[in-house]
Amino acid sequence: MEDDPREHPASDDLDADDLDDGDGDESAPTRWERRRRLTRAVSVVALLALLVPGALATWALARSTAASACRLAVDVRGDARTPARVAFELDALETLGWNCYALAPTGEVRIAVLGVIPGAPDLRPRSGS
Repeated sequence: MEDDPREHPASDDLDADDLDDGDGDESAPTRWERRRRLTRAVSVVALLALLVPGALATWALARSTAASACRLAVDVRGDARTPARVAFELDALETLGWNCYALAPTGEVRIAVLGVIPGAPDLRPRSGS
């Protein structure tokens, strides 16, 4: 049964020419190499298509939450007509995350540090001891 067409040749009998697409050009990528590159490119595009909208939605939700918490903090600590702004800062460890500022005529005043994941501001009075 050595000439059975269903049998595959042994791995020792395979040449490099048996694996390419048969055009004979050694510098050109093989059919499998092109398929691997295409699969990798499609995978990267699909991954970006999943991650980017989620990241943008998360950022928009965090900014909206920070703006609402900042408005609450400025209303409690100052005047309701005082303009406020929020900013995400990475400068110092103690002010890492979203920060709330009140815009006064003399400049900006930090009202609250809202944290990396913004939530309700800490509005308890601070003791001077």
